[in-house]
Amino acid sequence: MSNSQFIRGMAIPSLVAIIAVILIGGGLWYANTTKNEDMMDEKAGDMLENGEKMMKEGEAMMKEGDAMKKEGETMMTKDIIVAMGALSGSGETGKATLSDMNGKTKAVVDIASGAVGVAQPSHIHMGSCKAPGAILYPLTAVINGKAETILDVSLETIGGKLPLLVMVHKSAAEAKVFVSCGDLPKDGFGAAMMEKKDGEAMMNPSTGSGQEKMMAKYIGTVLAGKSAPLLEFNKADYDAAIASDKLVVLYFYANWCPICKEEVANALIPAFNELTTDKVIGIRINYKDSDTDADEKSLAVKYGIPYQHTKVFVKNGKQILKAPDGWDKTRYTTEINKALAQ
Repeated sequence: MSNSQFIRGMAIPSLVAIIAVILIGGGLWYANTTKNEDMMDEKAGDMLENGEKMMKEGEAMMKEGDAMKKEGETMMTKDIIVAMGALSGSGETGKATLSDMNGKTKAVVDIASGAVGVAQPSHIHMGSCKAPGAILYPLTAVINGKAETILDVSLETIGGKLPLLVMVHKSAAEAKVFVSCGDLPKDGFGAAMMEKKDGEAMMNPSTGSGQEKMMAKYIGTVLAGKSAPLLEFNKADYDAAIASDKLVVLYFYANWCPICKEEVANALIPAFNELTTDKVIGIRINYKDSDTDADEKSLAVKYGIPYQHTKVFVKNGKQILKAPDGWDKTRYTTEINKALAQ
């Protein structure tokens, strides 16, 4: 056998062996790769499943948080209803509603009407109807069974000062006669309100709200006004107002005068309730009626009042206007703004 024949004989088995090695190696590589891919797919599936589970748990937590937030907001903004019972045989029953107004409190009194056109002082007192204490927050006087006041204090702060009551008096002249009263309900404020005390304000009155400070300056009943008060006459309040740099609006009123009652209820009080300046003080002065005292008689002489429903404006101690004619709300607003600009 020649060498060439021998080589050719050996080449064929070698080639077969090489091809076999390649096929076996390739099969092993493929099997290993497939196994790795299966493992990666399995891990990716587990991660996706875990991710979806976490997302669902997160969504559930968000929904729970939203529900808790809404529950808290509902608790903090819920209206407080005060059942008002009649006293002194008045028959003046109804309710008072305290509502949250973004950090302030709206107090609405709605009771059976007492004497038509008569301003009935109302306040939030400390204590209970069985044992009423000092006045904490003056409210707008009730006229024909209705009154609305915006207190510059939060509903939460009021809740932190319980026990409190809403009291309505017969009239400024008979303020000692109580005609309607209601205790503020403890459970109505919610646990969150009950826990938080306005300790700083209680310890330091000088840090009280703007309206509290304004009301604290006056002794007489506040008939109307959120920024500028309309007061029932009191000598001390009158003297302080005249000595100030504010515009003082005097209204001479008679309790037997239908024009006076109409003008006060539908023009004077609404005008003061809409004033946003604190540069005005209104004072209703009794004139030749059963409530007129000696100081009021002297003022009628001083300003030369010809008859009831006369208006007098005083600024910097000087009389700048006197008008005996009847005014509507627009006229009050116009004349007050005109006087402020002088």
